[in-house]
Amino acid sequence: MNRKDDRIQHLVSLLENLEKVSLQDIAQIPPSQQHILAEKIESLQDELRALMSDDEQMTH
Repeated sequence: MNRKDDRIQHLVSLLENLEKVSLQDIAQIPPSQQHILAEKIESLQDELRALMSDDEQMTH
């Protein structure tokens, strides 16, 4: 595996882990911060998906 593949795999792993964050997990932080964390997680998921999509388009 080359370095680019390693980096992509790390991004895939990060996305998979972010998708495992549950509402129960978010409920463990102060209520005033819950919506902020949920929005940031969703935004990061979207950005990671876009990066992986761009990478797939560039390699095909």
